[in-house]
Amino acid sequence: MRSNIKIMATVLMFIVLACTMNSCATTQYRAKNLDDISLQAKGTVNNQTVGIDSKKDVVIQEDNNAADELRVQQNVNMQLQGELDREAFDLKRCRTDMSDPRLGGNSVIPPIQEVDNLKSTAEVREQIGLDEAGDLRVVKKSYFMDQLNLERQYTKSIRSMKRLIVRHKEECEYAMGIARRNVGLSSTRSQGEGYYVGGTFVPSKPHEGSLDDAFKIQTSQKK
Repeated sequence: MRSNIKIMATVLMFIVLACTMNSCATTQYRAKNLDDISLQAKGTVNNQTVGIDSKKDVVIQEDNNAADELRVQQNVNMQLQGELDREAFDLKRCRTDMSDPRLGGNSVIPPIQEVDNLKSTAEVREQIGLDEAGDLRVVKKSYFMDQLNLERQYTKSIRSMKRLIVRHKEECEYAMGIARRNVGLSSTRSQGEGYYVGGTFVPSKPHEGSLDDAFKIQTSQKK
């Protein structure tokens, strides 16, 4: 029995060694020849070609530069990140105002578990990062399709986070509008207005930057 085990182990060692020497690595990341991308073009729809391929099938084909595809996806994520940050800021501001005793709050920001426990986008990025660092030089290397798929995954994550925050923001602002009206304020924050005279801005309507401003504006209007 032990002799058989030794023989099996020896065979396995030779298989591993042979595979290593012959570079038996996965081929999923290697570039493949695109055998059939030629079409008899019949028209275009939004940068896509409508045509007939070699099998006589009618298809819609999109042909993009690989680097451009990744760059576009990264730009989309940057834009979504900015939108998410703005929505999160508005929600935080609304929750802060709702905690103010002047609007009926108790000086405690009302908790929203699914929002408060939401991972930051930096943490999401960290979970999908693939960078490696050397000692003297920083070398960053990753497989292209991994990077593209991760950017697409990040797009889904950030859109999901945005939908969640927007929903809670709308609920908060609706409740805040009612609370503001109950104390004689307008349901929405006052947006400043004005005009320019000789290059100098002259305000005609004060801007509400905080709840303190709202009550100051209310007091001045009464006077």
